[in-house]
Amino acid sequence: MNDIFDTVSGLPVHPLVIHFVVVLVPLAAVGLIVGVMNSAFRRRFALAQVLILAVSVPLSFVAKESGQSLAERVGITERHESLGDIFPLWVTVLAVVAVIWYLLARRDSATVLRKIAGVAVFAVSVGVISLTFLVGHSGAEATWAKIIGAPSGPNPSASTPASGTESITVADVSRHRTPADCWTIIDGAVYDMTPFLNQHPGGSAAIAGLCGVDGTAGFQAQHGGASAPNAQLEQLKIGVLAAP
Repeated sequence: MNDIFDTVSGLPVHPLVIHFVVVLVPLAAVGLIVGVMNSAFRRRFALAQVLILAVSVPLSFVAKESGQSLAERVGITERHESLGDIFPLWVTVLAVVAVIWYLLARRDSATVLRKIAGVAVFAVSVGVISLTFLVGHSGAEATWAKIIGAPSGPNPSASTPASGTESITVADVSRHRTPADCWTIIDGAVYDMTPFLNQHPGGSAAIAGLCGVDGTAGFQAQHGGASAPNAQLEQLKIGVLAAP
């Protein structure tokens, strides 16, 4: 993997860029809200907020693309991915609305239009601030939950085979189909997902659907060849699928 959004000097691009975005975008949005409400602040700092947004728009798209590159390496939750996809679009909308408001605010004769644009700026700014928080929170949760909440080992139940090379049948797996006792089959190996169910960054429901059945398709669709999820999965291995 060698695209420009992947790494720079051996470090992933995404965390290097996203920290600028999550600071600059809320800063500009708060400044716009204050500018709409305070004419003195608007006259002095409105242009600065527009310029900050002008820088933030391309950075937000770089953050999105670099996030996708990072996800191919470490995996990503569906929630963070969906929020990250729409974030640059809303930053762009805010920038466009802010430019229109700024131009109208400079014309004393455009009072009604300025007020309408001001309301739009206020509303979109609040929305973008909220979205920034949600994107940042879901990203931090996806990153740190895997480290802080990750189980140190398989911790199998009493009925779990002790060896990771134990031969286990499909019928055996099907008897462990509840969230309290959850086995699944992935690529011909059997895993006890029970200790990890409530630790999964994407929520327990994503794993609960794999209990007692072959979960290969679901796991590959979500994580593919990402190294971190596969390494995490390996810790939960309890055996291999017996030949039919």
